[in-house]
Amino acid sequence: MQLTHDPEGKLLGILGMGGIGSAFAKRAAPFGMRIQYHNRKPVSKERNVVGAEYVGFEELIRTSDIISIHLPLNSSTRGMISARELEMMKPGVVIINTARGPIVDEAALVEALESGKVFAAGLDVYENEPIVHEGLLRNDKCILMPHVGTATLETQRKMEILVLDNLNLAVTEGRLTTPVAESQQAGLGLQKPNYDRL
Repeated sequence: MQLTHDPEGKLLGILGMGGIGSAFAKRAAPFGMRIQYHNRKPVSKERNVVGAEYVGFEELIRTSDIISIHLPLNSSTRGMISARELEMMKPGVVIINTARGPIVDEAALVEALESGKVFAAGLDVYENEPIVHEGLLRNDKCILMPHVGTATLETQRKMEILVLDNLNLAVTEGRLTTPVAESQQAGLGLQKPNYDRL
């Protein structure tokens, strides 16, 4: 069995400090990890309960021992982790992607794993799902899950309730519990419905 590394004292870099990134930070803190994050903008103290440090994207890429990805997939995040970014990373970095597969260039990741630049990778999502890059399948430094991060009864129930809450607020108040920044920037924000016209 290959030896691994103790998380204590390691610098965890979280890409995307939304609800999932913040929850991950809370779970990592008891292991004695130092935590930094990059986001569109710094998050509130209420969301950043572990006091993670806000840093620029390149600083996070260059300095983190472990990088965990919690970003939406859009034109600015597609291919965000490619050969260029992998080259910037510390030798022996660990990469976790449970967000969206196309954020990571899998061919570049396979090369980095085979060269030893990346010590290990944990993936629950893939660039061309359901196809998984052969280089990941045959590499014993990868832990691969079949995109089942939300496959629990409790999580599915919470997701159903969230959809219903969003529908209710959209119809009654013209807003969402979980607005998406890209939709608002594109002018797709909701307006409170005018029932007088009906």
